[in-house]
Amino acid sequence: MKTLEQHDRRIDGNQLLLDAGGLLALRVAFGGLSFVLTIILARTLGTEGFGAYSYAFAWTVLLGVPAILGMDQLLIREIATYRVHSQWHLIRGLLRMANCSVLVVSVCLAVVAAVFAWLLRGYWAQDMVPTFWLSLLLLPLISVTRVRQGALQGLQRVVLGSIPERLIQPMLLLGFVAVVSWKLNRMTAPLAMSMNIAATLVAFVIGARWLQRTLPLTVKHVKPAYRNSAWLRSALSMLLFSSVGVVFSQADLLILGAIKGTNAVGLYSVADRGAEMLTMMMVAQNGAFASTAAALYAARDLETLQRLATRMARWNLLVTLPVAAIFVFFGEWVLLYAYGAQFTPARGSLAILSLGQVVNVAMGVNALLLIMTGHETQAAVALGAGAVANIVLNLLLVPAWGMEGAAIGNTCSVVVWNVIATFALYRKTGVHSTVFASAAH
Repeated sequence: MKTLEQHDRRIDGNQLLLDAGGLLALRVAFGGLSFVLTIILARTLGTEGFGAYSYAFAWTVLLGVPAILGMDQLLIREIATYRVHSQWHLIRGLLRMANCSVLVVSVCLAVVAAVFAWLLRGYWAQDMVPTFWLSLLLLPLISVTRVRQGALQGLQRVVLGSIPERLIQPMLLLGFVAVVSWKLNRMTAPLAMSMNIAATLVAFVIGARWLQRTLPLTVKHVKPAYRNSAWLRSALSMLLFSSVGVVFSQADLLILGAIKGTNAVGLYSVADRGAEMLTMMMVAQNGAFASTAAALYAARDLETLQRLATRMARWNLLVTLPVAAIFVFFGEWVLLYAYGAQFTPARGSLAILSLGQVVNVAMGVNALLLIMTGHETQAAVALGAGAVANIVLNLLLVPAWGMEGAAIGNTCSVVVWNVIATFALYRKTGVHSTVFASAAH
């Protein structure tokens, strides 16, 4: 009995395009739903309430890094490799180990964070503590969800793995928020976070059921095998990368909140989320490309890997530039009509952050390729340099320039880590990730 047919071993370019298209459609849907949800929350909560909600969620995202233990990226790479070699017993062992360890760690972190929040309750705004406590309930759900997503991506079921969180969860949350806003005609940050938990729980149950149905029967029936020491070494490197990645992404918001308060966070958050929309296509393609990149590198097909990376970088930049131009030159009007006049002071931050994301897109999927080719330590070092730059620049610029200082620090750090990661990737693999790849070869 063949456990993996020959045509499944080959890299299917058409399947990659279908996966990328499906993820892009989900990303667009998620972006649209999130955009509408952000507008409703910002208008109903106001800058203070929306700031408390965003600040609490930012801490949950930060805590999610040690909670996941780097297992999501490890699952993508290892399951894709084990499929090539039909090592089903290792897939089952890895899934079991990842789920148990992530669940235990995430619950412990949530308890510790709740205690610290209680100790600091006298220093936070009125709604901040209950909102933060509620957000900690999301930590185990989000962490185990990312294990499931990594497993499905490794099995090359990337679209199915993303539907619960990219479509079902935001639709449910938007529905909850719309109904409560209409019925009660008011909204608070703790109430908004409670609805987020409910929507996330429903999506989690659906996603877990889909994974069970998707796993090959061979995986369900074989005896699990473990390579805990090897998995732990790789996972720790990926955890380091994820840790500095979240510190990188959240440092500006957290430092701004600590120095300027939740009102500044509320304004800056809408600019930050707007700029993140510019990476929509790149993020979608990352999910589709990750397991393919790992399989191509395992087969030493660097020519195909280079061709796909170059093509992705160019298409992503082509799509990003027009939207970035709108944000840079007409950002005030975007904020005015989307969020209201109280959010237009974030126009400068939106322009600066958008320029940073253009650079990010133009440099290609350098960090993803480093991880999928087994060079996660180099990816962590590059992003770590960017995180340090982000923290230092924010500490220097935020006190004097506020939101604009945070945006400048973030943008400069984006350039730093992308340059380092691009050179590291080329030195280790010979693959050039940027839009200028053909000029370099």
